[in-house]
Amino acid sequence: MPVIIVSADDFQQGREIAHRVAGVLGYRFLGRDLLARVAQEKQVSQQDLARALDEPPGLLSRRSRRQRLLSEIEAACLEQLLEDNVVAYGLAAHLYVRGVSHVLKVRIINEPEQRANILAQTGNIPLERARKLAQRQTGGERRWSQDAYQLDQTDPSLYDMVLSLGTLEQDKAVEIICDMVGYRKFQPMTYSRKCLRDKALAAQVRLALMERFPDIRVEANDGTVVAYIQSLKKDQRKKQEQVRQMAGELPGVRHVEVHVIRDYFGQAAQSSR
Repeated sequence: MPVIIVSADDFQQGREIAHRVAGVLGYRFLGRDLLARVAQEKQVSQQDLARALDEPPGLLSRRSRRQRLLSEIEAACLEQLLEDNVVAYGLAAHLYVRGVSHVLKVRIINEPEQRANILAQTGNIPLERARKLAQRQTGGERRWSQDAYQLDQTDPSLYDMVLSLGTLEQDKAVEIICDMVGYRKFQPMTYSRKCLRDKALAAQVRLALMERFPDIRVEANDGTVVAYIQSLKKDQRKKQEQVRQMAGELPGVRHVEVHVIRDYFGQAAQSSR
């Protein structure tokens, strides 16, 4: 059965709809509870994990740590999505499952004035202030996703379906999502399952290597892992061998290729000495 990923411009509304969809379909709900498991297994703060998902980019040092935390969440989430029959929410999964056809990606939005009214009521603030706050929140969403995943999560083209609560009641939104699950495009196939397994393996490899190679990019295809790293020319072979050895020891990895992207800034610094 398909996997459903819900994203929303209002966290509580989106969570409620995702929860209800899971209940109607008899699917497992995968939400922020996952952070407690990641925190325990990886010995990191659950609060830091939540902040990594919510806060806009900050200083470079903080950004590096945040990317590590997001990688922890991504790897754990993808492992859970391999089981199918899951509704995921609040884990940014819509940004790292692109290209997997049996994943239904849904965006829930409010009309701008409707969103401002909600913020005014829940925050007990003037409507004009709520309008400005809504605009800042949208901008923050955009900056966060562009910095973390080089994607604008407010872009409707990232989703299979965008539902506006300005024209739909929540009950109808739940009904539409549940009906869409039966569409043949979202039924798991051998190839789509393979794509999800490849993403899960790539995420695990990247997580295992990024402490030593913070800028590493990883792709996977049926157990073959292709890693892209930055290196000075004099360190190239040593780093390639390190990546091959570290990645090759991980479960599911059968073959490792390492491609070097020249560290031109580092090279220039070495040349100037």
